[in-house]
Amino acid sequence: MPETASGLKALIEQTPAMLWRGDQNGRCVFLNRAQREFWGVEDPVLDAFDWSSTLLAEDRELVFGPFQEGMANRQAFTCEARYRRADGAIRVLRTNAAPYFKEGVFLGMIGVNQDVTDLKDIQADLDTRNRELAGSLRLANAATRRFELASRISGLAMSEHDRTLRYTWAHNLPDACLGKTPAEFVGGELGARVEAILKGVLETGEPAATEIDFTVEGQRRWWEIQACRTEAGGDEPRVIASALDVTARKLNEDKLEVLARELAHRVKNIYSVTQAIIQQSARTADVDPDFVRSVSERLATLAHAQDSLLASPNDRVSVKSIAEANLRHLSAVDVSGDEATLPGRSAPYLALALHELGTNSLKYGALAQAEGKVELAWQVDRAGDLRIAWVEHSPTPPAASDKEGFGTALLTRIFAGATGGRVERELTPSGLRWSAVIPTAPDLQVGDQSAQADQVT
Repeated sequence: MPETASGLKALIEQTPAMLWRGDQNGRCVFLNRAQREFWGVEDPVLDAFDWSSTLLAEDRELVFGPFQEGMANRQAFTCEARYRRADGAIRVLRTNAAPYFKEGVFLGMIGVNQDVTDLKDIQADLDTRNRELAGSLRLANAATRRFELASRISGLAMSEHDRTLRYTWAHNLPDACLGKTPAEFVGGELGARVEAILKGVLETGEPAATEIDFTVEGQRRWWEIQACRTEAGGDEPRVIASALDVTARKLNEDKLEVLARELAHRVKNIYSVTQAIIQQSARTADVDPDFVRSVSERLATLAHAQDSLLASPNDRVSVKSIAEANLRHLSAVDVSGDEATLPGRSAPYLALALHELGTNSLKYGALAQAEGKVELAWQVDRAGDLRIAWVEHSPTPPAASDKEGFGTALLTRIFAGATGGRVERELTPSGLRWSAVIPTAPDLQVGDQSAQADQVT
C-alpha cells in the first residue's frame, strides 16, 4: 500500500536515525528531528545554520575531502569525524551519503549520520583487550615452551588422573598411558605402589612426596613421586602427579655417604693415633700424668662428637645428645632444654666446653663438694640463636685464680671465635657461671681455619 506524502514525512521526521539533505551547492536544506536535536537546531529554516561549525577543526579534512569528491563525481561517499553536540559533548558521527537526481538532473546529496561514539569506545576497549590477550598468549606460549623444554631436559614426567586413577593428561609420557591406570600402564608392583600413593592423596586431600625404588633389568632405580589433589576441571576431584628419575642423585648420595663414613673413620683413627703417640711419648719422658689424662680425655671428647656428626643425616647435632654424652657420668648436674640442634661445625666445640666445665667443676668447683650442684639449661631464642648457661651452686666460695690455662681459653675466646657466638664467664661467690649465645642457622659464618688455629695456640 503506497504511503501518502504526509505519512512519509512523518516517518522521516520521527525515525531515530539522523537524516539530512543538501542541495547541488552543498548547502544543507533539510534536517530531520533527530538530527536537529543533535545540533540543537529549532528553526526548520536552515539558512542561518552552518553544520560545519560543529565539526572539530582537526577533523575537517576527514569530511570535506570525501564530501567534495562525492559532489564533484556525483557519487556516494562515507566518512567519520568528531562533532560537538548541542550539549557540548564530542561525538563521532559516521556519514553515509548518496547523490539524488530528478529527471536525470543532479540535485544534491541525501545522507544519514550514525552516532558511533559508544561503538568506537567499545571497539577501542576490545582492541586493547585483544592486544593484552595476545600479549598474554605470547607469554603463556613462551612459558609453555620453556616448561616443556625444561621438563624434557630434566626428565620430569607429569600426569593428571581421574577418581579411578586413569590417566587423563600426560606430559613426557607415552600417549599410550591415556585412559589407563598406572597398574595397567606400568604393571607389576611398581604400578601398584604408584596407585597407592595417588589413592591416598585422592582420599585424604593431603599432598604426597615420596621416593620409590624398583629394579629394571637387574638395575635398581629410584623415582621421586609428588602428587596433590585438585578440584579444577570438573565436579569430581582429580590428582596431579609428577615423577622424576633421581637414580643418579641417589647413587651419588650413597657414594658421598660412604666417603663421609670413611673420612669420619680416618678422623677417629687420627684421634686414636694422636692419643697413642701422646701416651707412648709420656712413658719415656718426664710428663705429668694429669696432663696426659687431660689431653686424652679431650681427644676422646672430639671422637665422640665426630660419632654424633656421622649419625646425623643433615650435619646438625642435638644439643641434648651432646650434653648427655659429656655429662652422663656426673650425678649432680640438672640438665634441661628444648629440642635444639647445632650446625656440625659448632658441635665439637660445645662438646669440648661441656667436658671442660664438668671436669673443672669435679676437680675444683661445685661438684667437688658434697652438697654442690650444677644447672645446665638452654633454649633457642626468637632470633634463632641457642642460649646455653652453666651455673654452679657451691656451699663454699670457690678459690679464685688469675692464671688462664687452656681450659679458660677454650671456654672464652676459642669457643666464641669457633662458633661465631658470644661468651660470658664469671666466678661468683656461689660458683662459676658460664653462658654462651651460639648462632644455629645453617649458613653460620665463622673465622677461617688459620684464625682458629691462632686462637688455640
